[in-house]
Amino acid sequence: MNRTFYMMRSNLRHLEYYHYINDLEIFEQECHDHWVLFPLQMLKDDIFDKVVIWRLQPQGEKMQDIVFEVNGKQYIQRWVENFNECTNYGKPWISFWRGGFKEYDDCVIQNPNLLGYLIYIATGERTQPRFGGKYDLYLMEDEKDIKAKNHIPFYKPASDKIFFPKTSELKYDLCWAVNFTQIFKGQEFFIEKISRSPYLKTLKIVHCGNKPEVGIAMTQRYGVNNIEFKGSVSRDILNDYFNESRFGLLTTNHRDSGPRTAIECMAAGTPLLIRDKTRFLDWYTKYGAIKYTDDYLEEIFKPHLNTILILNLY
Repeated sequence: MNRTFYMMRSNLRHLEYYHYINDLEIFEQECHDHWVLFPLQMLKDDIFDKVVIWRLQPQGEKMQDIVFEVNGKQYIQRWVENFNECTNYGKPWISFWRGGFKEYDDCVIQNPNLLGYLIYIATGERTQPRFGGKYDLYLMEDEKDIKAKNHIPFYKPASDKIFFPKTSELKYDLCWAVNFTQIFKGQEFFIEKISRSPYLKTLKIVHCGNKPEVGIAMTQRYGVNNIEFKGSVSRDILNDYFNESRFGLLTTNHRDSGPRTAIECMAAGTPLLIRDKTRFLDWYTKYGAIKYTDDYLEEIFKPHLNTILILNLY
């Protein structure tokens, strides 16, 4: 039986930091990308016999395969000019299509019966293919998007080599991991909420994410001065900040996919306050996620933060 797994990772033509890692042990220790890690674990668990992660060649550079040997089996990261090229390497058992990009639907339409069992991962508002592709199974990041028999929930993993509980002094009330590039992450929503709440102004908040200058300008505009901006940090440093915080915080809305920082926060052993507009499975509320609404943000925050504070005093 052919048990080859194809992962179509992205339509972006750039390299990630882990594409420069040629040692399997270092790759496992340093890579935080759960999309490429979970097939590796399934290869180790003997669910697959071979894994190929497909990406598009970066502009102006010709990438060669990166091949890891895992228990006598191959884990390959491979670059192509067009996803149709993957059909030159044989038919997989399963192909996994992450992101809902046009290049994916084009490949599926042009290569019927050549790509095995087709799994589509819904991402953000792209809960359904937009360019005519048809798939066998659809993985959803929110129960509200499950509307057919071939829709099932998808539970994101996180690297336990990067995100794990540590014995740390609590320095912050909230760790807010969000970039200031995409406007649907709820950045201004939260800063505006702080500006109108005497209670929220008392919290000590650490922010991790790119473009901190945008966040600083926004806080100055709203008269908010209780957020410590750290800028972009490595994932291991983010784990430290999660461990030094009473809660993690997510403010994104339904336009976003289920943020990986949500799972990373809980993997760090830190409870998570998450906006009810975020695409997120209710299942996680059994394991440290607490949902809040826009109208009752402070009312949800206060009892939970105060409970954690009291427990720490004793």
